[in-house]
Amino acid sequence: MPWNSPGNKNDDPWNRNSNNQGPPDLDEIFQKLSRKFGGIFGGGGGGGTGTGPSGNTSTIGLFALIVAAIIWAGSGIYTITDGEAGVILQFGKYKETTGAGLHWHMPYPIEELRRVDMQQVRSSRHQTTMLTKDENIVEIILAAQFRVKSAPDYLFNLRFPEVTIKQAMESAIREVVGKSLVDFVLYEGLEVISSNTKTLMQEILDRYNSGIEVTTLNLEKTQPPAAVQNAFDDVIKSREDLERYIQEAEAYANTIVPQARGEAARIIEEAVGYKEAIVAKAEGEAQRFEALLAEYIKAPKITRERLYLDATQSVFSNSTKVMLDVEGGNNLMYLPLDKLISGERSTSGAVNLGSPTTASSTDNNSPRRAVRGREVR
Repeated sequence: MPWNSPGNKNDDPWNRNSNNQGPPDLDEIFQKLSRKFGGIFGGGGGGGTGTGPSGNTSTIGLFALIVAAIIWAGSGIYTITDGEAGVILQFGKYKETTGAGLHWHMPYPIEELRRVDMQQVRSSRHQTTMLTKDENIVEIILAAQFRVKSAPDYLFNLRFPEVTIKQAMESAIREVVGKSLVDFVLYEGLEVISSNTKTLMQEILDRYNSGIEVTTLNLEKTQPPAAVQNAFDDVIKSREDLERYIQEAEAYANTIVPQARGEAARIIEEAVGYKEAIVAKAEGEAQRFEALLAEYIKAPKITRERLYLDATQSVFSNSTKVMLDVEGGNNLMYLPLDKLISGERSTSGAVNLGSPTTASSTDNNSPRRAVRGREVR
């Protein structure tokens, strides 16, 4: 008979029709639920009340199973933060990649979650010794920084990511250094070598489908081996001396060259001025000669006389010594005009011409006064 039939008042699990108004019996409720679930799962629940020890045990076990199932299902809830990627494995095989947010997956052992930090910048440092193109040995220390760009590739295509990165780094640097000269590696081409090594390293990692992106690669140190360090130091000092001498020579050149250019410009300007003056003077002389020629054609005798007098005056005006000859005499008179002029200045205007000059100046009738201008010797 069903428990809620009109004549069955004692089988009401909540005792709604009984005189006892207390709380329901939980054990009895669980026993009834256990019998019902037992019937569903093929259990042998009979018509007994199930109030024995075995009934209590099965009820507790079923409840614990339900709670465990709820907890197991709830363990599949997970949250992915910004900058992370969630990789879901189903029975050990890659299933999907989830982004930021709240997600759920089938709990372990059906599915498994692996978190990968996509924004974390990882680093790897490597030191090695290698040959250059000109067969010199150099020691190189380089460091690379990288991050994950593909979480599935990073997890499943590389067994040991750190080892793979170091091997790719060494392979790339060996190829680049092997094509370069030692001076280029040690002094001149550090940035070029870093850039080329980074590019080649990224190509190698992409061929491996590593899911890694190289962000930076720096050559921390490049040096020759310790056995030949002193020789390389001497070379460096010599190169520094060469650079210093070159800089000093350039500084000297920067000082001398402008000065020489200024001097050359001055000389050129003087030459141009001298040329213009000579040309102008020559043109003036030519014009004067043409004018004089015209006058000479008109009056040759007068023109010759004028030219003679002008030439004589030009000669005497530039001479401080004058020799005078008198008509009918055998002696020449010498007038030291330079001494006379200096004596005149020293005596404040009193001119002392000497005895010959005084005698000649006092004798008004002396024939020496008849000076022949054209007979000056």
